[in-house]
Amino acid sequence: HNGVVIHANTAFTGPTGHHQQPAYVAHADALPMTIQDHGDPVRFRNIWVRPLTDEIAATP
Repeated sequence: HNGVVIHANTAFTGPTGHHQQPAYVAHADALPMTIQDHGDPVRFRNIWVRPLTDEIAATP
């Protein structure tokens, strides 16, 4: 937000809400990746996806 830090070193456990934490809903171990475009024409290139090891995923 215009150069102002909003979240620093914060873990997000799922969706966020205003004044209350939404209920956590577990998801599958692997899901398709989607890229948001807001309905506007966009182009993506050179996107690499790799699975993280348990050791890397547990690092804060």
